[in-house]
Amino acid sequence: MAEQRRFKSVADAAAFLAVDDSVKNLVEEEIDHSQIVNNLLRHRLRKGISQKELSKSMGCDSSKISRMEAGNDLQLKVGDIMQYASALGIDMNVVFEDKTLPVAEQIKSHVFSIHEQLEQLVVIAQQVDGDKPIIDKIKVFYGEVLLNFLLRFTDSHKKLRIVSEHDNPEQHAQGKSILEKEIPKEHSSC
Repeated sequence: MAEQRRFKSVADAAAFLAVDDSVKNLVEEEIDHSQIVNNLLRHRLRKGISQKELSKSMGCDSSKISRMEAGNDLQLKVGDIMQYASALGIDMNVVFEDKTLPVAEQIKSHVFSIHEQLEQLVVIAQQVDGDKPIIDKIKVFYGEVLLNFLLRFTDSHKKLRIVSEHDNPEQHAQGKSILEKEIPKEHSSC
């Protein structure tokens, strides 16, 4: 009976099959450079739209769609991505992250981004014009988001404490007491 192997990633499986560890890095790099392509393809397939149908909506040859989906993000043009998304009836958002900003500014940027996404739920709730079941589901989702945010925040803070303990033990003790006051005990163990 053949031994069944479990792989941690597609890149690990590819390296094993190729009997070459350097393949892992190539596959990981290709995956990193194909996130937009994968998202576009996933949306098209989820909607059940063929390449031919999409090409008609975009006003291009179906071979263009095939090339876009077979390539990687570095080969795409922004105009083509926008046209593809529009033909699928989906909105596209572009986020620019400035990694040169101080860490505190990067954190603020992420928090504001989360806030903007949650505000979109309010807009959706307003568009359904009193559809109580949908509005109730949005309210429940808000509650779930808040709870999960607090739980994930606590997990992230624990990881950050480990880093800060190593760098500055005195500052860690001070930060720990502040966190304990702000987050109830029942959530801090999750």
